[in-house]
Amino acid sequence: MRHLLSIVSAPVLLAVLLAGCAAVRDTRVGRDGRNGGEARMAQAPSVASVAEEPFGKSGWGRQGDFKLSGQRVRYERGADKLSLFEPLGGNLSTALRFSWTGPAGESSAVCEAWTPELSANARSADSKPWVLSCRWGSAPAAMLQIGEGQMRRGKLSREGAYRRGELTVGLRSVHLHEGSPQPQTAAAGYEMLYQGTVVGSLDLSGAVPRLRRPDPATPVGRAVTEAALALALVSEPT
Repeated sequence: MRHLLSIVSAPVLLAVLLAGCAAVRDTRVGRDGRNGGEARMAQAPSVASVAEEPFGKSGWGRQGDFKLSGQRVRYERGADKLSLFEPLGGNLSTALRFSWTGPAGESSAVCEAWTPELSANARSADSKPWVLSCRWGSAPAAMLQIGEGQMRRGKLSREGAYRRGELTVGLRSVHLHEGSPQPQTAAAGYEMLYQGTVVGSLDLSGAVPRLRRPDPATPVGRAVTEAALALALVSEPT
Protein backbone atom coordinates (compact mmCIF):
# COMPACT_ATOMS: atom_id res chain seq x y z
CA MET A 1 0.00 0.00 0.00
CA ARG A 2 2.82 2.38 0.91
CA HIS A 3 4.60 1.48 -2.35
CA LEU A 4 1.50 2.34 -4.39
CA LEU A 5 1.07 5.65 -2.54
CA SER A 6 4.67 6.68 -3.24
CA ILE A 7 4.24 5.98 -6.96
CA VAL A 8 1.09 8.09 -7.15
CA SER A 9 2.49 10.91 -5.00
CA ALA A 10 5.65 11.65 -7.04
CA PRO A 11 3.96 13.33 -10.05
CA VAL A 12 1.44 15.03 -7.77
CA LEU A 13 4.27 16.43 -5.66
CA LEU A 14 6.08 17.66 -8.78
CA ALA A 15 2.95 19.45 -9.98
CA VAL A 16 2.55 21.14 -6.61
CA LEU A 17 6.18 22.29 -6.62
CA LEU A 18 5.87 23.72 -10.14
CA ALA A 19 2.68 25.55 -9.21
CA GLY A 20 4.44 26.98 -6.19
CA CYS A 21 7.35 28.24 -8.32
CA ALA A 22 4.90 29.93 -10.71
CA ALA A 23 3.18 31.61 -7.79
CA VAL A 24 6.51 32.96 -6.53
CA ARG A 25 7.35 34.29 -9.99
CA ASP A 26 3.97 36.03 -10.20
CA THR A 27 4.56 37.85 -6.92
CA ARG A 28 7.79 39.26 -8.34
CA VAL A 29 6.18 40.93 -11.34
CA GLY A 30 6.67 44.66 -10.98
CA ARG A 31 4.20 47.44 -11.65
CA ASP A 32 5.65 47.95 -15.10
CA GLY A 33 4.77 44.38 -16.10
CA ARG A 34 8.25 42.84 -15.90
CA ASN A 35 9.86 40.47 -13.43
CA GLY A 36 11.98 41.88 -10.62
CA GLY A 37 9.51 43.85 -8.49
CA GLU A 38 10.89 47.40 -8.90
CA ALA A 39 10.36 49.43 -12.04
CA ARG A 40 13.45 50.82 -13.75
CA MET A 41 13.85 53.38 -16.48
CA ALA A 42 14.74 52.01 -19.91
CA GLN A 43 18.42 52.82 -20.56
CA ALA A 44 20.13 53.78 -23.81
CA PRO A 45 22.81 51.27 -24.92
CA SER A 46 25.55 53.89 -24.47
CA VAL A 47 24.98 54.04 -20.68
CA ALA A 48 23.48 50.59 -20.00
CA SER A 49 26.79 49.28 -18.60
CA VAL A 50 27.63 52.39 -16.55
CA ALA A 51 27.44 51.86 -12.77
CA GLU A 52 24.44 53.37 -10.99
CA GLU A 53 24.87 55.79 -8.09
CA PRO A 54 21.80 55.97 -5.82
CA PHE A 55 21.42 59.25 -3.93
CA GLY A 56 18.98 61.38 -2.00
CA LYS A 57 16.07 60.14 0.06
CA SER A 58 12.44 59.12 -0.20
CA GLY A 59 10.67 62.48 -0.07
CA TRP A 60 12.66 65.71 -0.33
CA GLY A 61 10.56 68.07 1.80
CA ARG A 62 11.35 71.78 1.79
CA GLN A 63 15.05 71.57 2.65
CA GLY A 64 17.77 69.16 3.57
CA ASP A 65 21.06 67.64 2.54
CA PHE A 66 22.48 64.35 1.35
CA LYS A 67 25.63 62.93 -0.20
CA LEU A 68 26.24 61.86 -3.77
CA SER A 69 29.22 59.45 -3.74
CA GLY A 70 30.58 61.24 -0.67
CA GLN A 71 30.03 64.76 -2.06
CA ARG A 72 27.62 66.87 -0.01
CA VAL A 73 24.52 68.43 -1.58
CA ARG A 74 22.38 71.00 0.26
CA TYR A 75 19.03 72.20 -1.05
CA GLU A 76 16.02 74.40 -0.36
CA ARG A 77 12.83 74.00 -2.38
CA GLY A 78 10.02 76.50 -2.89
CA ALA A 79 7.25 73.96 -2.24
CA ASP A 80 6.70 70.70 -0.38
CA LYS A 81 6.14 68.90 -3.70
CA LEU A 82 7.56 69.76 -7.12
CA SER A 83 7.21 67.95 -10.43
CA LEU A 84 7.73 69.08 -14.01
CA PHE A 85 4.73 66.88 -14.86
CA GLU A 86 2.35 68.55 -12.41
CA PRO A 87 1.04 72.15 -12.52
CA LEU A 88 3.27 74.74 -10.86
CA GLY A 89 1.91 75.96 -7.55
CA GLY A 90 0.34 79.40 -7.09
CA ASN A 91 2.83 82.24 -6.78
CA LEU A 92 5.95 80.09 -6.80
CA SER A 93 8.80 81.73 -8.69
CA THR A 94 12.02 80.47 -7.05
CA ALA A 95 11.56 76.72 -7.23
CA LEU A 96 14.94 75.59 -5.96
CA ARG A 97 18.32 76.58 -4.53
CA PHE A 98 21.05 74.02 -4.09
CA SER A 99 24.80 73.63 -3.75
CA TRP A 100 27.09 70.74 -4.57
CA THR A 101 30.67 70.25 -3.41
CA GLY A 102 32.30 68.53 -6.37
CA PRO A 103 35.85 68.01 -7.65
CA ALA A 104 35.95 71.65 -8.82
CA GLY A 105 34.82 72.98 -5.43
CA GLU A 106 31.44 74.22 -4.30
CA SER A 107 28.91 75.06 -7.00
CA SER A 108 25.62 76.84 -6.18
CA ALA A 109 22.50 77.23 -8.31
CA VAL A 110 19.29 79.25 -8.15
CA CYS A 111 16.36 77.89 -10.16
CA GLU A 112 13.39 80.00 -11.23
CA ALA A 113 10.08 78.64 -12.52
CA TRP A 114 7.19 79.94 -14.57
CA THR A 115 4.27 78.64 -16.63
CA PRO A 116 4.21 79.82 -20.26
CA GLU A 117 1.13 80.11 -22.44
CA LEU A 118 -0.29 76.68 -23.22
CA SER A 119 0.58 75.21 -26.61
CA ALA A 120 -1.72 73.10 -28.77
CA ASN A 121 0.13 69.96 -27.64
CA ALA A 122 -0.25 70.90 -23.97
CA ARG A 123 -3.97 71.47 -24.41
CA SER A 124 -4.46 68.18 -26.22
CA ALA A 125 -2.50 66.34 -23.51
CA ASP A 126 -4.45 68.14 -20.76
CA SER A 127 -1.12 69.25 -19.30
CA LYS A 128 0.30 72.49 -17.90
CA PRO A 129 4.06 72.19 -18.44
CA TRP A 130 6.22 74.78 -16.76
CA VAL A 131 9.75 75.99 -17.33
CA LEU A 132 12.65 75.40 -14.94
CA SER A 133 15.58 77.77 -15.41
CA CYS A 134 18.73 77.38 -13.25
CA ARG A 135 21.87 79.51 -13.09
CA TRP A 136 25.28 78.73 -11.59
CA GLY A 137 27.50 81.72 -10.86
CA SER A 138 30.85 79.93 -10.61
CA ALA A 139 33.16 80.68 -13.53
CA PRO A 140 32.39 80.05 -16.23
CA ALA A 141 28.71 80.72 -15.52
CA ALA A 142 26.29 77.94 -16.39
CA MET A 143 22.58 77.80 -17.21
CA LEU A 144 19.99 75.05 -17.44
CA GLN A 145 16.55 75.41 -18.93
CA ILE A 146 13.94 72.72 -19.49
CA GLY A 147 10.24 72.83 -20.35
CA GLU A 148 7.72 71.48 -22.81
CA GLY A 149 9.23 69.12 -25.39
CA GLN A 150 7.92 67.04 -28.24
CA MET A 151 4.89 64.76 -28.21
CA ARG A 152 6.35 61.24 -28.18
CA ARG A 153 4.07 58.21 -28.55
CA GLY A 154 1.18 60.25 -27.23
CA LYS A 155 3.04 61.61 -24.18
CA LEU A 156 4.22 65.21 -23.86
CA SER A 157 7.94 65.13 -23.04
CA ARG A 158 10.15 67.68 -21.32
CA GLU A 159 13.29 68.84 -23.13
CA GLY A 160 16.02 71.39 -22.61
CA ALA A 161 19.75 71.95 -22.24
CA TYR A 162 22.55 72.71 -19.80
CA ARG A 163 25.21 75.16 -21.01
CA ARG A 164 28.54 76.15 -19.44
CA GLY A 165 30.85 78.17 -21.66
CA GLU A 166 31.02 76.39 -25.03
CA LEU A 167 29.78 73.09 -23.57
CA THR A 168 26.15 72.09 -24.19
CA VAL A 169 24.46 68.98 -22.81
CA GLY A 170 20.95 68.18 -24.05
CA LEU A 171 18.22 67.04 -21.66
CA ARG A 172 15.11 64.97 -22.40
CA SER A 173 12.60 63.01 -20.39
CA VAL A 174 12.22 59.24 -20.77
CA HIS A 175 8.77 57.68 -20.45
CA LEU A 176 9.49 53.97 -20.78
CA HIS A 177 10.34 51.38 -18.15
CA GLU A 178 12.54 48.37 -18.88
CA GLY A 179 10.53 45.53 -20.38
CA SER A 180 7.38 47.58 -20.93
CA PRO A 181 6.22 48.95 -24.31
CA GLN A 182 3.68 51.27 -22.67
CA PRO A 183 4.95 54.84 -22.11
CA GLN A 184 4.12 56.61 -18.84
CA THR A 185 2.64 60.11 -18.68
CA ALA A 186 5.17 61.28 -16.09
CA ALA A 187 8.88 60.79 -16.64
CA ALA A 188 10.55 57.55 -15.61
CA GLY A 189 13.71 59.65 -15.70
CA TYR A 190 15.92 61.79 -17.93
CA GLU A 191 18.75 61.37 -20.42
CA MET A 192 21.69 63.74 -20.86
CA LEU A 193 23.18 63.96 -24.35
CA TYR A 194 26.51 65.30 -25.56
CA GLN A 195 27.06 65.70 -29.30
CA GLY A 196 24.01 63.53 -29.97
CA THR A 197 25.03 60.60 -27.73
CA VAL A 198 23.45 59.74 -24.38
CA VAL A 199 26.28 60.15 -21.84
CA GLY A 200 24.28 60.15 -18.62
CA SER A 201 20.91 59.21 -17.20
CA LEU A 202 18.78 59.88 -14.15
CA ASP A 203 16.38 57.09 -13.16
CA LEU A 204 13.46 58.41 -11.09
CA SER A 205 11.36 55.25 -11.07
CA GLY A 206 12.52 53.95 -7.68
CA ALA A 207 12.38 55.05 -4.07
CA VAL A 208 15.49 57.20 -4.58
CA PRO A 209 17.08 58.61 -7.77
CA ARG A 210 19.81 56.63 -9.54
CA LEU A 211 22.46 58.42 -11.60
CA ARG A 212 24.72 57.14 -14.38
CA ARG A 213 27.37 59.69 -15.36
CA PRO A 214 30.84 60.27 -16.75
CA ASP A 215 33.67 61.12 -14.36
CA PRO A 216 32.42 64.23 -12.46
CA ALA A 217 35.94 65.68 -12.59
CA THR A 218 35.51 66.15 -16.38
CA PRO A 219 33.52 69.05 -17.88
CA VAL A 220 30.85 66.71 -19.31
CA GLY A 221 30.66 64.77 -16.04
CA ARG A 222 30.20 67.97 -14.08
CA ALA A 223 27.46 69.12 -16.46
CA VAL A 224 25.62 65.80 -16.20
CA THR A 225 25.89 65.83 -12.41
CA GLU A 226 24.61 69.39 -11.96
CA ALA A 227 21.76 68.85 -14.43
CA ALA A 228 20.78 65.56 -12.75
CA LEU A 229 20.72 67.16 -9.30
CA ALA A 230 18.44 69.95 -10.51
CA LEU A 231 16.06 67.53 -12.24
CA ALA A 232 15.97 65.13 -9.29
CA LEU A 233 15.18 67.92 -6.84
CA VAL A 234 12.13 69.03 -8.87
CA SER A 235 10.82 65.46 -8.97
CA GLU A 236 9.14 63.32 -6.34
CA PRO A 237 10.58 59.86 -5.64
CA THR A 238 8.06 57.08 -6.28
